[in-house]
Amino acid sequence: MNEVRSRIVVGILVGIILASARSALGQAEASDPVTLSRAVQLALEKAPQLAAVRAEQEGESASAQIARDAFHPSAWLTSTPGYTYGMPSTVVGRVPAVAGVEIRQAIYDPLRRSEVYQAEARAQEGEGALARSCRETVEKALAVYARCWMDQALAEAARRRVDATEAIRKRLEALAGEGRRTELDVERSRLQSARARQKLLNAQSDSDLDVLELKRLIGWPGSAPLVLAGDPGTAVPELPSSENLAAARAADPELKSLSREVELLGRSARLERQRFAPVIEASAQYQRLAKFNDYDKYFLAFTPDSVAVGVSVVIPLWTGGRYAGGARRARARLDHAESLRAARESDLELAVRRAEADVARTTAQMSLSRRSQGIEVEALSALQLLVREGRSELSDLDERQMALADADEETARAGMDSLRERARLLALRGELSRAVLGADPPCAPR
Repeated sequence: MNEVRSRIVVGILVGIILASARSALGQAEASDPVTLSRAVQLALEKAPQLAAVRAEQEGESASAQIARDAFHPSAWLTSTPGYTYGMPSTVVGRVPAVAGVEIRQAIYDPLRRSEVYQAEARAQEGEGALARSCRETVEKALAVYARCWMDQALAEAARRRVDATEAIRKRLEALAGEGRRTELDVERSRLQSARARQKLLNAQSDSDLDVLELKRLIGWPGSAPLVLAGDPGTAVPELPSSENLAAARAADPELKSLSREVELLGRSARLERQRFAPVIEASAQYQRLAKFNDYDKYFLAFTPDSVAVGVSVVIPLWTGGRYAGGARRARARLDHAESLRAARESDLELAVRRAEADVARTTAQMSLSRRSQGIEVEALSALQLLVREGRSELSDLDERQMALADADEETARAGMDSLRERARLLALRGELSRAVLGADPPCAPR
């Protein structure tokens, strides 16, 4: 008994040690710096909305395969135990038999073929939705990663602003104690310092929320630190201003899926219009019949081995309006797909033109912001030299520090805007995933 208890205790201790080791290993992996490429890969693997779209597309693909399987041969092993009295008859559509084998093959059936095309069209729609969701996931991961990177610059600028306003406040309070400044000047400096601290709190709050969003997107442990590695702006290259529309049309997954869908639904509509098309099926059947049904009394050439092979040709005459209704439905689906394709072409052109304009605007704004930042850096260096020479006041230096913090914040926001618009145009061209990952994502359209 003591030996059993000892083994149980040892097993529990070993389990605790292994769990601790796995936890420590997971924390060590989670503490590694996260590059933009890794963040995008994790988002493609773990983003919940992408997983939902992928599951839906898989279901539509399976439905299309089921519809295609209707034209594959099928076989059944049957057994129909039963007894008939008097004239031999069937039981549930089959002659009473000990065992049997049935093989069927659909040779031509316009309605089934139409259902195949419609199922394949729905699968194409699912593939387009998956590719679109995949692209949106890459864009979102890049945007959230870039916001987290920008938040670091904004928080640093806010801290420098707080330091400068605190220095001004302390200096004015000291001067007010000497009677060289008024109480109004002191209150203004305190208000300025309070606003700077509020900006710092806002920047820290935005940073915490963006980090939380990125963790949720990439499946990162909530308690583990998230360290970013590398400026995301370097992963998104500058784009030429020409041939963007042609590249976007050639790479747009939704436009591709809609074009394929229109083609499939067109075939379906043409089949649905064939009112008097025959339905042709081939069948082969073997049955081992039982003698206790007295078949030999009614059939002179009775044998317990029954074999039937043949082809069935059925031509519909009246179907109660089902053929006409099916034709109208197929035509409506085709018109709907054609309208969606035309709308997508128009929306895509507008999106490309707008993205080109936004890229030009944000690039110019970023250039101006960097020039302003450079001027403020030079002005601060010159003012520091004047302060060391005693030719300027420390208050002027603090004001210049605040101006530089404002310029840094403006540059960070302008860089974020430029990155977002360049990424949008690159995504429209179908090149964002290759730029970030070096290859197409695993959920790219076939």
